[in-house]
Amino acid sequence: MRVTYFAYGSNLLFARLHARCPSIVNLGIGRLDGHRLHFNKPGGDASGKCGIEAVDGSHHVLGVLYHMHADEKPVLDRIEGVGHGYIDRQVVVHTDDGPVDCFTYYPTLHDAGRPPWDWYKAFVLEGARENGFPDRYLAMIAEVTAVEDPDGDRRRNNLDVLSAAGIAFAAS
Repeated sequence: MRVTYFAYGSNLLFARLHARCPSIVNLGIGRLDGHRLHFNKPGGDASGKCGIEAVDGSHHVLGVLYHMHADEKPVLDRIEGVGHGYIDRQVVVHTDDGPVDCFTYYPTLHDAGRPPWDWYKAFVLEGARENGFPDRYLAMIAEVTAVEDPDGDRRRNNLDVLSAAGIAFAAS
């Protein structure tokens, strides 16, 4: 059995998610209406991670729909922190081919005082570029202030993932 996942943060980058869930198949871009993207979910590494929140108005979050084997979902739930900062929730995402029922992750914690690490922001931005997001959306992500990760090993490991995906990292 397969499930459909709406990724909007670092899992936009195929290489990042594929390392976590090898069965993924990219189904294309989707739009979650009535929501806004932010980088204020506190991560376990003391940085800000992507989150979404429901808002009034014409805001929307772009993301990528992925099919994956259902038996990989518990692995992704653990990595994403379900029960420890995120919950999974069913949503309806709009595509050019119509609405799609899928799951995504909502943050349960918020802390606007934690900027993302530069490598994390690069995962989000490069994933959005890889999937052909509009320039206006790319600019919104690019404007987010990020800082260098003080953990050199963690930073190097994540930059290696970007490099293996053919992405030349330039510090923010």
